[in-house]
Amino acid sequence: MSYLIVYESMFGSTQALAVAISRVLVERGPGRVVEVGALRAEGQGIPGDVDLLVVGAPVHAFGMSRESTRLDAAKERSPLVSATIGVREWLEGLTVPAGLRCAAFDTKVVSPRLPGSAAKAIDKRLRAAGAVRACEPKTFFVHGKADGLAEGELDAARAWARALPVSAAPATA
Repeated sequence: MSYLIVYESMFGSTQALAVAISRVLVERGPGRVVEVGALRAEGQGIPGDVDLLVVGAPVHAFGMSRESTRLDAAKERSPLVSATIGVREWLEGLTVPAGLRCAAFDTKVVSPRLPGSAAKAIDKRLRAAGAVRACEPKTFFVHGKADGLAEGELDAARAWARALPVSAAPATA
């Protein structure tokens, strides 16, 4: 199995989760974890040898970030990890190899509990582009917007990564 993890992160929490997930998946095969803006700058889409695409992003305004919400985040603390584009822009017009398995995750504040999910939106767009869901979208929690991951979330991310199916058969459609 080879994998690609693409993430968007404002203050580093989503990035930390992507790295933790990668450290589990590398035991199953080669892969890469890359920030979404860096991937776009390389001019790359999804390489044809990727068996599993994992995409993660923070929840902004009940879904995936927009340029305006990233600008608001930059007012809180700068520089941002993902300062150029977000997953929303990367997914626009993305070509997905037929049958590519995908998994999506997001980060969301513990309190206040608000509706919305970037992971569900990512999952929906990937499946509309032809990807096959490997597992249900997953949310991990952070303390406030810029205050880091909630306790136990790195362990939860590693457990989630270990549960990702290795075989080509999708877990759910």
